[in-house]
Amino acid sequence: MTRSNATGAAVLINELARRTGISTRALRHYDQRELLPSTRRTNGYRDFPEPAVEQVRRIRLLLDIGLDLDAVARLLPCFAEDGRLSPCESAQTRLRAQIEAIDRSMATMRETRAMLVTALGQGS
Repeated sequence: MTRSNATGAAVLINELARRTGISTRALRHYDQRELLPSTRRTNGYRDFPEPAVEQVRRIRLLLDIGLDLDAVARLLPCFAEDGRLSPCESAQTRLRAQIEAIDRSMATMRETRAMLVTALGQGS
């Protein structure tokens, strides 16, 4: 359900979950970690502002590249208005570290693949 609050359009958690494909449980967790802005109604329901839809997408992007929620919290402020990750200092440092971790993981996977191919007696 989309409704309006003092700051503009707002969505309830079920609508935010539907629009983002993220479970309400995960959204509550993000809200608890203060990764998403929300307000509480008198009945306890959460209202999320319309930009929360994009914020959830940014959170998922950062989680999908292997960052944990602490790193996500540090990097979210580095997103520009257009949705691109800006070159803020904390973003550069953390993203370089993540690239290094991905490179190590890829090297390990290549070694594992080569070992399996050899075990099966196949060429590459």
